[in-house]
Amino acid sequence: MPLSHRPGDLLRLIRTGEATTRGELQHATGLSRVTVSRRLDTLQAAGIIREGGIGSATGGRRPGTFMFDPDVVVLVATLDAVGGTTAAVNAKGEVLARGIIDARVADGPEKTLATVAIALRKLAVDNTIPLERAVAVAISVPGPTNPVDQRLDDPPIMPGWSGWPIVEFLREEFGMPVYVENDADAMAYGEAFHSVDPSKSMVLVKVSAYIGAGIVLDGQIFRGTDGGAGDLGHVKVGGTTPCRCGKTGCLAAEASGMAVARRLRDAGVDLDEPDDIVALAESGNAIAAGELQRAGELIGTVVATVVGIINPAVIVIAGSLACTPLVAAIRSSVYAQSLPRATRHLEIRTSTFSADAAAIGLATLAVNDHYSARNVNLRLDADA
Repeated sequence: MPLSHRPGDLLRLIRTGEATTRGELQHATGLSRVTVSRRLDTLQAAGIIREGGIGSATGGRRPGTFMFDPDVVVLVATLDAVGGTTAAVNAKGEVLARGIIDARVADGPEKTLATVAIALRKLAVDNTIPLERAVAVAISVPGPTNPVDQRLDDPPIMPGWSGWPIVEFLREEFGMPVYVENDADAMAYGEAFHSVDPSKSMVLVKVSAYIGAGIVLDGQIFRGTDGGAGDLGHVKVGGTTPCRCGKTGCLAAEASGMAVARRLRDAGVDLDEPDDIVALAESGNAIAAGELQRAGELIGTVVATVVGIINPAVIVIAGSLACTPLVAAIRSSVYAQSLPRATRHLEIRTSTFSADAAAIGLATLAVNDHYSARNVNLRLDADA
């Protein structure tokens, strides 16, 4: 699609690194030096870019480069089945502040989201972040979200949330744009843009109390027709263990943190939370290590199928169970069950950002939309 050569289109060139100096922008757009300068002045006056750094010299004085650097934040909430976190993240994807959410999604959307709103306001106050500095609120949820209306679609562990207007509720609370994403999708987006390369195909597998996956293709989250893409937890792997979805033999029922914890308790190993499994294995408990290996082998079997279908460049293993025994078993299973051609250039690794991945991904989604060429042009036209 040809550029319209308005300020937002120059911003896109600067953000992607395609053109960052006046001369490069002239060459990329065909605009005159005067017109390019006017567009840049408009972006600078709006606080979206600043001049800083020196470009490569082609003769004479080295040109100054322009960089994307708005002084804004996104207020982020990441919900788990029990509890969650808050964060303030800047436009570069840097986490400036963190907090916690004391809530249970089983309490229903209205009560939970009221708690989220209070927690986000507290985060801003405690860290002297004016709400006027925020350009958006973003929230991740442990369930599939419909890409059309951002509402949850029959989430197995979130009774009462299906179709509930999360965006509208939080928009009324904060008076700014609101984004809702599945937690694994948000984590995948954060990893893709800040530790991998958004142009590479990537699959993030989240293994914690439950199992899910996020898929990023060509810099975009692949959500499927109605948000169900990446729902690995309900792929059949055999067994008779009932799953929360109502069926039996699902990957989540056999290899999730909840499943491993149940098997350990059945074996006489006393523990309270799935998060305790990793600590137990790392302390030398052979039963815990064995159960993590079994879980990794089952997950790897499902991931091998994903590799055969998508042929991704990177697979990231994330979540509270993403430890050495689990990842090693996943890697071994994937390579054993995939064609060499499919894994020749495949990288399998753990998350770079760990607990911050979803917050960074949510903020990046919001920033990329808020500062898209189209939206910047619309706002600047309105201001003019």
